[in-house]
Amino acid sequence: MERRNFLLALGATALTPALLAASANDAPYESLERALVLSGGGARGAYEAGVVGELAAAGGVSDGSPLVPYEIVCGTSIGALNGWYVATGQYTKLRELWYGISRQDLIHPKPQFAALHDPESGLLNRVASVIDLVGLTRNQRALLQSQPVLDWITRNIDVETPLLMPLVWAVTNLTFQRPEYFFIRPGRGEDIPDEVTRALRVALGPHTVVREATPDLLHRAIFASAAIPLAFDPVVIPNSDGMANEYCDGGVASNSPVGIAHAISKRADVVLLDPPFEPDTEYADAVEIAFGAFGTMQRKILESEMRSIYLQSVGERAFARLGQRDVAGVSGGNPQLAEFEQTSPATILRYIRPEKVLPVTVAGFDDGVGIANTYRLGWEDMGRGFTPYDWEAFKL
Repeated sequence: MERRNFLLALGATALTPALLAASANDAPYESLERALVLSGGGARGAYEAGVVGELAAAGGVSDGSPLVPYEIVCGTSIGALNGWYVATGQYTKLRELWYGISRQDLIHPKPQFAALHDPESGLLNRVASVIDLVGLTRNQRALLQSQPVLDWITRNIDVETPLLMPLVWAVTNLTFQRPEYFFIRPGRGEDIPDEVTRALRVALGPHTVVREATPDLLHRAIFASAAIPLAFDPVVIPNSDGMANEYCDGGVASNSPVGIAHAISKRADVVLLDPPFEPDTEYADAVEIAFGAFGTMQRKILESEMRSIYLQSVGERAFARLGQRDVAGVSGGNPQLAEFEQTSPATILRYIRPEKVLPVTVAGFDDGVGIANTYRLGWEDMGRGFTPYDWEAFKL
């Protein structure tokens, strides 16, 4: 990838209103050729790892080499973690991580809730745990311990590992109730031009925040993307002025961050972890109902975002076929329409997804058999390739 294009791909550590006021008359940047988008989904991320493994094997890509033809990786939650290994060219380690993760004992209830998961605990202990659970709304903010997961991330992500391509991932800023994006890139510390902010403004909105995950923030920023509300405490990360903000699961707003890929690339290949939806009215308890509602929200956001990208790209290609005089006539002196024509990306979307529900649950990190089968499914499914996105045919 040319140095200039790479630098332009991530044009600001924070998209403040001043940066977004860049003139629409500035020269447009050249988009990257292709982005890989990795969705969130907990232990089902083994499917993504299988997809990546097959892509590397089929392309003859060895460890330490970039995953051609991709020039950037965009992820959320477990997709951010998988994305780290793609961005650093550690394909063998990614496979080993997934085949060994069931032995890591990552999921630890907080002590006051442990009896709910212990079949040998006495009735009084279970009653006490239920009482503590009710108190969750007053003085407890999550059910699980965060430290075991953060420690595991810290052990497996070495901030000194050189990057081969940029990695961007979604988080949710609870303090300001907005989605944000962290990124890391090769060659930290260089000045980056501002041109890309116009494309990000069109694709993601005028107040989108994109900030660099410096080495001191990297582990917490990746964990924040996976910190499911109610399961884990929010992750505290200082913002650019040093004020502490609380972050949680990026899947709240962007479980498949196709928007950021659209803003800076001509093509985006999206790995989804949900099959086409099949109605299920057998919700056994409140937890299943909550996850069903959360899944509905994520699917609707994904559908809307992909359709918006598709239609926006169709409009941009139509503009591109017009001559300058025709464009001027269509815009009619409207500066916003002119800016759209100059900065709106035109992205070709493709996706891959499992045909059936994967054989491991979102929280099934201790299910070695299910994870291995899920990894193999990702590898096998990638053999049939990506499917071009069609907004009329795509089903939630």
